[in-house]
Amino acid sequence: MRKSEAPSPLPAAGPRGSGIRSSRLSLTRQLLLFQLSLITLVLVAVTAISIEQTRSGFESGAQRRMLTVAEYTAANPLVRSLLDTAAVPQQYSVPVEALRTTTGVDQLIVTDAVGRIIASPADPRLLTTDLAIDATPDESDAAWAGAAPIGANDYVVAQVPVLSNSGEVVGSVVAAREFPAVVGLLKAAAPNLLTFLGVAGVLGVVGSLLLAARVKRQTLGLEPEQIGRLVEHRDAMIHGIREGVISVDTDGLITLANDSARILLGLPADAEGRSIDAVGLDAEAVRALRQQEVGDIDTVFVNRGVLLVLNQTLIHPPRSRPEVVTTLRDRTELVTLQHDLGSSRQATDTLRAQTHEFANRLHTISMLIQLGDTDAAVEYVDAVTRDRTDLDNSVLTRLQEPAVAALVIAKTSLARERGATLVLSAESTLARVDADLSADLVTVIGNLVDNALDAVTGARERSVRLDVQPISGSGAGAVRVTVSDSGPGIDIALIDQVFETGVTSKSALGDADAHGYGLAIVRLVSTRRGGSVGYRAENGAVFEAVLPIDAARSAKEKELTRV
Repeated sequence: MRKSEAPSPLPAAGPRGSGIRSSRLSLTRQLLLFQLSLITLVLVAVTAISIEQTRSGFESGAQRRMLTVAEYTAANPLVRSLLDTAAVPQQYSVPVEALRTTTGVDQLIVTDAVGRIIASPADPRLLTTDLAIDATPDESDAAWAGAAPIGANDYVVAQVPVLSNSGEVVGSVVAAREFPAVVGLLKAAAPNLLTFLGVAGVLGVVGSLLLAARVKRQTLGLEPEQIGRLVEHRDAMIHGIREGVISVDTDGLITLANDSARILLGLPADAEGRSIDAVGLDAEAVRALRQQEVGDIDTVFVNRGVLLVLNQTLIHPPRSRPEVVTTLRDRTELVTLQHDLGSSRQATDTLRAQTHEFANRLHTISMLIQLGDTDAAVEYVDAVTRDRTDLDNSVLTRLQEPAVAALVIAKTSLARERGATLVLSAESTLARVDADLSADLVTVIGNLVDNALDAVTGARERSVRLDVQPISGSGAGAVRVTVSDSGPGIDIALIDQVFETGVTSKSALGDADAHGYGLAIVRLVSTRRGGSVGYRAENGAVFEAVLPIDAARSAKEKELTRV
């Protein structure tokens, strides 16, 4: 990328550079309001709990005090004598009111043995009524205390039976204290609540400001809406470009894969976050995508019948592991066109070799005629004709596919020009095939024979053997192509990589950059049809390719070849 085309730095997309003005609250204010709302909810809950605790504490203390007052009144001799003599209600008013005022209770009630109120100084309206409280004392008439309503209000009540000198229950005394209102309970809890409010408010505001400042630093000063827009733009750009983009961290996890990368590599939809070893990639593709040594030269490899060119960059995010970002481009059609051009050049070289051979024979015939030895000239012409006819008949009777037969005849002439021998095995046979298989066979045979002829260059015995035979299998069967040579074989150091793009042992032949693609193209063509290609050492090198008659490419692979 040229310097003039470098993207502007990220801060330019900040609040001022983004050109986006929103009426929404800033991140700091949002966090502050959230914290204050949370504190308010907590304080409301604490207030409710404090009020309930204050009420519970009041009830517990009042029960003990009311029980003491009721016991004290029930033991009063005057009250006992009045109940024992069945005095009239007016006689109770003065002593009971005196006791109520002295003890400071809200209600002090005296009932007879059947529960009818005979003294109620604080509320005379209750006189002669039955004591209606929700308390349920046990059958022993023992004293009890608890919460119960008296009239329209709730009270803390203690009821103690009054016994006569003979031990009989002649009545009861009820001491009651009214529950304070909510305002009163709130006033009682106010000191603690103010303390909680002050501490929580200070901590909440300071915490919100610190949290907002930290988030601002981590988001480079961007607001949430701007971050969302940047993420949307980033996803749109990454998934919109035609080249595949895939990122793999040092642990081998896929952190990013756009749509093109998923199509080119055949990745599942949930590839992001999974290990590169667990998404169904070929071993060569896994090795290429995981390498940490990134160079300036594009790397090529074949994955699922597709020739890919990748360019890699090692990045070091400030808050995460280093990642290798790989850009993928499909070069299958380009390499095919390059091979077609190479085939045209090979055809030209073959024609040139045939022209040279034909010129030599013409010169020989011309010289024999000039010497006057016409019989020798006729015999030479007959011999050349028979040799050519035998070659054509030998090939055409075995290989009925015209394009393949023409290629074998041309390669035979080229082998002779190079001082080598190309022999078509007697077992070879090939019927007419469809145009796609014919083109693939020409590609495979042409590359394998060319490699074999290059391999026998300089060898003591320069022979190449070609065998083309149909084999039975699933579906309509397949065609097996076997090419063996008498050369030195493949270097042991290159055996495992012989079919990889750019791998060659022909550097000594001059232009090493022009080599290293023949066997890769053979594997590409074979695997794309659902076939295979292999190598073995057997008095030289033996390459065998199997091409199914019906191409087994899936719809996805067909789409890949069109990308």
